[in-house]
Amino acid sequence: MGCVAAVCARDHDGKKHDKMFEEVQEFKMKYLAQEMELKDDQKEQFFKLYDEMCRKRFEAMKPAWTLEKNLKKKSSPSEEEYQKAAEAMSKAKEQSAAIEKEYTEKFSKFLSQKQIFKMKEAEEEFRKKMQEMRQNKKGKR
Repeated sequence: MGCVAAVCARDHDGKKHDKMFEEVQEFKMKYLAQEMELKDDQKEQFFKLYDEMCRKRFEAMKPAWTLEKNLKKKSSPSEEEYQKAAEAMSKAKEQSAAIEKEYTEKFSKFLSQKQIFKMKEAEEEFRKKMQEMRQNKKGKR
């Protein structure tokens, strides 16, 4: 996932999650804007669309994450449960890819292709850094 929600959703609940999500999302968008070299007149439109895209992708992934989380809690899940979780993840990834494609078209109306490419690159870099932070946090427990 390119969006922060994927990272936050698994560790926190309720208001704490919402606050953390908003803070990380804000930081991420500033990071992306810097990496993409957005002009001031592009930022507001980008932030609005990017946030919208992330929320849609999060909602598409949420059912699969729930199944995955429940599966990991079980001591010996059945093959059918594994199959349902795998199918849900595939479906969610397809939906997420369709959402990304839809928004890439919307972004291309006011961003250059270079900026869109840099966005995708910066999203991946941000995702990796967030994942490293989660791993480090788990290691300290």
